[in-house]
Amino acid sequence: MNFELTDEQRMIQDTVKRYLRENIGPIADEYDRKGPMSKKDAHKFLQDLKPFGYVGTLVKEELGGPGLSHLDWAILHEELRGSYASLGGVVGITSSSTHGISESDNEDLVNRVLPDLLNGDKIACTAITEPNIGSNAAGIETRAVLDGDHYVINGTKMWISNGTIADYVVLAATVDKSKGPAGILQLLVEKEVSPFESREIKKMGVKSFPTAEIIFEDCRVPKENVLRRPGEGFKKALRGLTFARCNAAIASVGIAQAAIDAAVRYAKERTQFGKPIGQFQLIQEMVADMVAETDAARLLAYRAFFILDQGGTARKEGSIAKAFATEAGVRVTSKAIQIHGAYGLSEEYPVERYFRDARCYTIPDGTTEIQKLIIGREILGMSAIV
Repeated sequence: MNFELTDEQRMIQDTVKRYLRENIGPIADEYDRKGPMSKKDAHKFLQDLKPFGYVGTLVKEELGGPGLSHLDWAILHEELRGSYASLGGVVGITSSSTHGISESDNEDLVNRVLPDLLNGDKIACTAITEPNIGSNAAGIETRAVLDGDHYVINGTKMWISNGTIADYVVLAATVDKSKGPAGILQLLVEKEVSPFESREIKKMGVKSFPTAEIIFEDCRVPKENVLRRPGEGFKKALRGLTFARCNAAIASVGIAQAAIDAAVRYAKERTQFGKPIGQFQLIQEMVADMVAETDAARLLAYRAFFILDQGGTARKEGSIAKAFATEAGVRVTSKAIQIHGAYGLSEEYPVERYFRDARCYTIPDGTTEIQKLIIGREILGMSAIV
C-alpha cells in the first residue's frame, strides 16, 4: 500500500495550511464567541475559500466544479477543521449538499441552481433528521403530498446544519409512510420560492456553526424541484450518511491535530521545577498517546475516503473511521487540556474550544454506538436493530 500523498495533494495541503494559519486560525476564537455565523459572514468565507476548491469540491469539472477527489476533500477539511471547525462545517455542508444536487437526474433544476452554489453566492443544507427520527432514517415522518403542480410539505426537521442561513434545502420527505424507504423522495426547497421557518439551536461546541430546527407548514414546493424520486431519495440519503461519517472522522482528526500542536507548543514554553514541562515523562506519555491515536484515526479516515474514490460504498470502513476518530478526538483534546493545566480551562487558550468542538462529533450522523452496530452487521451479516 502507498501511504504517500501525491505531489499535487501535498501542494494543496501546504497551500491551504499556510493560508488558514495566516487568515483563519487567528480569528476563530473571536468568531466562535459571537455565536452562530451570519449569512453575510458565511458568504464572505465561501468566496475567500473558493479558490482552494472548498466550494463544491466533488462536483465534476464538466458541471463547473473543481472536480477534486474524496481524498482531496479529506486533505482540505483536515486543515480547515483544525483551524476553525465551525467554518469547516458551514463550508462542508454547503459543498456536500451542492455535490448531491449536481448528481440529480433533474438536469433543468441542476442547471438552474448549480452556478450560484458553485460561485459561493448561495448556501445549502441537507435535511434528514427529525425530532423523533435520528438513527432510523427510514422512519421519516415529514410528509410531501402532491397537489397539482406542487408538493405540500408538512413536518419538522431537527439538528439541520446551516438551517438558519440556507438558501436551498435538500429535503428528505415521504409520500407514503406505509412504504417505508420506498416512499421517501428528495426535493430541493428554495427558501425564496417556498418559505419555511427556522430556529437556531444553541450547542456546547462548534458554536458558530448554524444548527437549526426547520418547520414546514403547508410549504408548497414545485414538483419540478424533485431531485430524486420515491425510493431513490432514501438510497441517496444513506450514501450521504456514509460520506458524512467519513467527514466527521476527518474533522475530528483536524481538531485533534490542532490540539496536539497547541499542547506541544505549551509543553516547550511552560516551565516548572526549573525546566520545560515537556521534559516530564508523563507529559511525554500523553503526547505520544495523542499522536498515535490521531495518526490511527487519520489512516482510517483516509482509507474510507480512498474506497469512495474507487467507487466502493465504504459502509463498514466509514463507520469504523467515524467511531474511532470522533472518540479519539475527545481523548486527544482532553489530554491537551490536561497538559495546559488550569490554563486549559481558560478561553485564553484554544484547547478548551477544541475539546468542545471534538465532543460534538461523536453524536451526529449516527452515534458511536450506532456505528458499532453497523460494523457488527457488516461483519456478521446480522442486524442488531429490529
